[in-house]
Amino acid sequence: MIEMRPSKPEELSRQRELWKLAFGDSDGYIDLFYQTAAGPEDVLVLLEDGVVYSILALPAVELALPDGDTASSAYVYALATDPAARGRGYGRMLLRYVDFYLRERGVDCVTVVPAEKSLHKFFASVDFAECFTASWTDLPAGEIGAPAPGDAIEAADAAAYDALRERLLEGAFHVRYGGGLLAFQAGVSRLSGAGLYRLRVDGREGCAAAEYDGSRLILKELLLPPGLLDRGLALVKERLPAGTYQARGPYSASELGETRSFGMLKWLNAAFGLKWRGAGDGYLGLAFD
Repeated sequence: MIEMRPSKPEELSRQRELWKLAFGDSDGYIDLFYQTAAGPEDVLVLLEDGVVYSILALPAVELALPDGDTASSAYVYALATDPAARGRGYGRMLLRYVDFYLRERGVDCVTVVPAEKSLHKFFASVDFAECFTASWTDLPAGEIGAPAPGDAIEAADAAAYDALRERLLEGAFHVRYGGGLLAFQAGVSRLSGAGLYRLRVDGREGCAAAEYDGSRLILKELLLPPGLLDRGLALVKERLPAGTYQARGPYSASELGETRSFGMLKWLNAAFGLKWRGAGDGYLGLAFD
């Protein structure tokens, strides 16, 4: 018999087992997620004959809409199925259950960042639509210059980063992460040897969420006014040495390398969906990959 429901605390060890089988993440990474971003009620499970075979987490986010309104949302994360049970459609069934679960709680929409390009088709098959784009570039350290006099970079905690991020994105169609997921990102960044940062460039504010991946530093988002990206990268390079740098942000391709589809959205609230279905080029920002 198939059962789908929110998880129970005693199922945490099985969730961790499936998470590791699917993604290979460390105990520290998984612990951090449960400590900052999601409790048992935020993780859905699919069981067959009492055995948990699939899981997914639904940490809460918000969507800031172009007209200034706000939609409640959740972010699909850590969708994992026991390798021994793959091919049975459990992941798709759990995603369908997400719709029922969130509608019952009055949530307006659900977002996801497919981990691979091929997975965009999979999520489209369960009614997610392309909505969020991102631009990024990869640069060797030698192509990044030196900081300009007066420019500065300092560490920021999750709350300060959140407040600054919202000021920088005011009026834009974007995802708001709030304290939980930003605390998770801050912890993940620290585990890698980097962090969240406040930048001051040419007298103007910016922010960066940085994470090391081996010899590469990934700026999971770099938010600065147009024309100041090179100076911002120079500050980051001085603070966080790396062989190469990947910078992501809500910029045009002419400003920051390549622009591509990044995140997807499904409307659950019919009124919001009628008004905003098809609205694209939103900014999602952080992806917890």
